[in-house]
Amino acid sequence: MAIFDSETFLMTNDNIYLKYIDSSEYFQSLANAIPEIIILVDPVYFKIKYINHIQPGYNKNDVLGADVFNFVYPEHINQYRKILNETIVTKQTNTIELETLNPENENGKAWYYCTISPINNKNDQIESLLIISKDVTSIKLQEIEVHDKKEKLYAIINNTKDVITSIDRNLNLTEYNSVFGSLVEQGFGKIKLIETNILNYIDPKKHDHLKAIYAKVFNGENVTDIESFEMFPGKKFYMETSYHPINNFNQKITGISIFSRDITERVINDQKLKNTIKEREILLAEIHHRIKNNLAIVSSMLQLKELNLDNEIAKIALSDSRKRIKSTALVHEMLYRNDTFDNIKLHDYITELFKNLNSNPSISLILEGENYVLDHNKALPFGLLVHELMMNSFKHSFKGREKAKLKINSKVTDKVLNIEYCDCSGTFANNVDFYNTATTGLMLIHTFIEQLEGSIKLTCKEPPAYSINIPLS
Repeated sequence: MAIFDSETFLMTNDNIYLKYIDSSEYFQSLANAIPEIIILVDPVYFKIKYINHIQPGYNKNDVLGADVFNFVYPEHINQYRKILNETIVTKQTNTIELETLNPENENGKAWYYCTISPINNKNDQIESLLIISKDVTSIKLQEIEVHDKKEKLYAIINNTKDVITSIDRNLNLTEYNSVFGSLVEQGFGKIKLIETNILNYIDPKKHDHLKAIYAKVFNGENVTDIESFEMFPGKKFYMETSYHPINNFNQKITGISIFSRDITERVINDQKLKNTIKEREILLAEIHHRIKNNLAIVSSMLQLKELNLDNEIAKIALSDSRKRIKSTALVHEMLYRNDTFDNIKLHDYITELFKNLNSNPSISLILEGENYVLDHNKALPFGLLVHELMMNSFKHSFKGREKAKLKINSKVTDKVLNIEYCDCSGTFANNVDFYNTATTGLMLIHTFIEQLEGSIKLTCKEPPAYSINIPLS
């Protein structure tokens, strides 16, 4: 109203002051300089009598004399009409926010904050309604965008079984999802959570641990932790929780976002699995132990039989058989002594085997290369293969020698175990064909190589040297 002088508003004839407005260069320049839209509306028929700015997409003929409600969305007309009538009845200024049509905008909409005031004549009768509209479209669009993002975020954080919360530097809750709210409600009932300390709902025994984590996050660290919580007696949870700092516009840490996944079922199942594995380990250890004991009994029985024989050839055959049984038993013994029960170390087994088979202190063993770990599927045929090679060295290659040296080198290349075996002080009989022989020992060597899906070559006869290749899965 301040832009109209009192003389103008005291005129009783609308046409007169409208003509004055139209003809007043001062008023026109002033009205055009004001960014707000100034509208004069007939208080009886609600027709537009004057407007200082015509919106893009309209011309003066479209607007002047038109019903003011033509430019308002249908769903807002009743509310707009109510405000206008209330202004007329009370003769007081009112405000309203309107969603209007604007064909120039991308979505065809515009929002205005409108101040509606009565203009009275000298008889205190309302001649016009003055509507000053401030375009708040950009602000409204930002509000809508923020609201939509907030709704999306709300839907996301509540469409999960995980606990999602955030806290400020005082450890007070600033946000939380429905999962956290339900957990708290189970133990504490329905209470106001926002701006309450998160530690109020956590076992006091965990407070120091959590405070230490919060301190790290407030220093800029990301922390992941597995914790057990007893939010109320009798209800224990295991949670895998990640903590991340929240930065404000100035990149200062103002809070912490907390994402917790309930892994209680996983922890329980892991414990059951560990118990099952432990029981399996005990059972496997018992099986290997019993097999070793049973083989020892068989060996003892063969030894008794050997003592009662007069046939020297038969005695030697029984003795060789006992040694093979003992080498087999050694594999089972080393398996049950191993924590995993499914592998043995190459050098450890060869060392033990050498001690069991060698009765001559003048024969020494040199081990070189990798102490490779053999799985249980290859351990037994490998053990018997080395047993036959050593027995062949002791009985034939080193026969008649006061001192002798056995050298074994092992390495793994391209998933193949390569073993170089050498009777460094021995000889290989010229009349024996290593690859085609009827001797029991050499036949067994080739049999065990086949079981290992490997190969063996006699690379030298004096001293005897063998190259063994065993593929590894």
